[in-house]
Amino acid sequence: MYVAVLARRLRPGKTYADFVAAWYPDKGFGVPVDGPILATGTADDREIIAIAFLDLPDRPSLEEAMARVAAQEEVRHERIAAVIEATTLRGLYEVADRFDFSTDATVEATRPGTRR
Repeated sequence: MYVAVLARRLRPGKTYADFVAAWYPDKGFGVPVDGPILATGTADDREIIAIAFLDLPDRPSLEEAMARVAAQEEVRHERIAAVIEATTLRGLYEVADRFDFSTDATVEATRPGTRR
């Protein structure tokens, strides 16, 4: 499982709706994905993050998927560039662990070294 995380800052005068219109893909990526999830900054609504979880088994599968959508993504990112002033974070990460901090019981159940 991999996580894609991007943080961007809108150009002055551009809106979240402008961003979504530019960002939304023309077609699907062809991989199992949870998300993307978009969120705006609570202190600055010009900040937008996008997070997506890609359910791929290994790096070769990830690299193949990225190569397959590269041309489509280039077009999409050109549209996005017109509404953002900066991308402050662009990363692709392999999930190392997952925890649940919802309750005392789930914290205890997912504590490293004590998983049941």
